[in-house]
Amino acid sequence: MRADTWDLVRRRVYLWTLTLTAIAAGSAAALAGAEQAWSVVAGALIGFVNLASLARAVVRLVAEVQADPQRGAGGGGGAGLALVRWPVAALATVAVLWYMPGRPEGLAAGVLAALAAFCLAALQSRADLSRDDPEPDA
Repeated sequence: MRADTWDLVRRRVYLWTLTLTAIAAGSAAALAGAEQAWSVVAGALIGFVNLASLARAVVRLVAEVQADPQRGAGGGGGAGLALVRWPVAALATVAVLWYMPGRPEGLAAGVLAALAAFCLAALQSRADLSRDDPEPDA
C-alpha cells in the first residue's frame, strides 16, 4: 500500500469517526443527557485509538513483507505495540467507567461508532486500495 493511499484512508477514517461520534453523542444527549453523551465520546476515542494502532501495525507489517518477501515480517515495532494495545484499551475503559459519571452503554455505543467509521472508510476507499494490488505472477 502506498503512503498517499494510506493517508487518504486515514483522513476518511477521521471524518467518519467525527461524523458518527457527533451523531451518536447528539442523540445520546437528547435522549439520555450530557453524561451519556460524554460516555459516547470517550468510547469513540478509545475505539478509535485502538483501531488506529491496529491499522498502523498492519500497514507496517504489509510494508515489511512487500519490501523483502523472502525475509517476511521480522516482528519489529508492531509486536511491541500489539502487546501494549489491549491492556491500554482495557485500562482506558476502566478509567472512563470508574472516574466519569458516564454509563457503560454510552461507552459501547462510542466504540461501535468508531468501528462503523473504520468500516465505512474502508468501503469508501475500496477502489483506491484495489488499484495498489500487485500484478499477479506469470
